[in-house]
Amino acid sequence: MTLIEMLNKASEIALEHKDKYYYFGIRYEDLDREIGDECDWSKDNPDREDERDFPVYGTEEYDDLPTLDGTSAWSFDIDRANYLPGYGKLRESDFEKDAERQFNTYHCYVVAGNKLGRHDCPDDGEILIKDAVVIGKLF
Repeated sequence: MTLIEMLNKASEIALEHKDKYYYFGIRYEDLDREIGDECDWSKDNPDREDERDFPVYGTEEYDDLPTLDGTSAWSFDIDRANYLPGYGKLRESDFEKDAERQFNTYHCYVVAGNKLGRHDCPDDGEILIKDAVVIGKLF
């Protein structure tokens, strides 16, 4: 799947669920989830220098981090054409790139929910969704 196909598929999935959910996000992770799975609430690592620096899931270091008020995802706006959360604005040269090779995770999901969580210092583009449910698997 190319990046533009990934963006189009995410939009289709979100549009199919827009009457049921108010908030949508794109979540990249290594866990293999199924559609309908409820995501765990995310952990916070406020002392990191780089937002990508995070302990491995399931380790003691990870488990000791404070729990956030929802599941962290990249905020997804159905109406924002050519913008893929977690990647950025797609240019024509990006349309044929293999989506799975552009990210440092095994899986990507569309998640949704009806309540927002609160975060004192979110990363740029981050959304916290309480009781986030997987509504689509992109890869």
